[in-house]
Amino acid sequence: APAMAEVPTFSVFGFGSGQSDAYSQNDNPINPYSQFSEVGADTVYKARNVDEVARKTKALQAALKRFETTPEYIATKQAQNLKANLLEAGGSLKEDMYYFSGEEGSKAFEKARQFAQKVGTLGVDGQNKQWARAAEDYTAATKILAEWKDLSNFK
Repeated sequence: APAMAEVPTFSVFGFGSGQSDAYSQNDNPINPYSQFSEVGADTVYKARNVDEVARKTKALQAALKRFETTPEYIATKQAQNLKANLLEAGGSLKEDMYYFSGEEGSKAFEKARQFAQKVGTLGVDGQNKQWARAAEDYTAATKILAEWKDLSNFK
């Protein structure tokens, strides 16, 4: 028995039933950032939604926990490990602190900037192997961090 031939289907600019049409490939995509997605409750970005706050809280808590291990590297004079620790902890630390600080220019925001600056100074002191100054900077940074937590109500 001869095989049945499929009749080709055509479409123009997404109108029709053509399967190979570039315009029909974007119908109802799952990606919420697509310009072709359907309008719905989840298609518009909402700042500070529950998932975003939870993700940033978890990231900031992990970075702060990593920052707490800094005195070990200062005491044992491990410049490269100190640098690596501060870079890894500081990866999102500053941005997440800014996120929870409120508006730019607020007291909490300024404390977050002071903390970030002190962490940078701490890294430079470690790189220069000035361990006494690094210890002082760590102590000052933890004080600034405590003040920031009070101002921003971050737990």
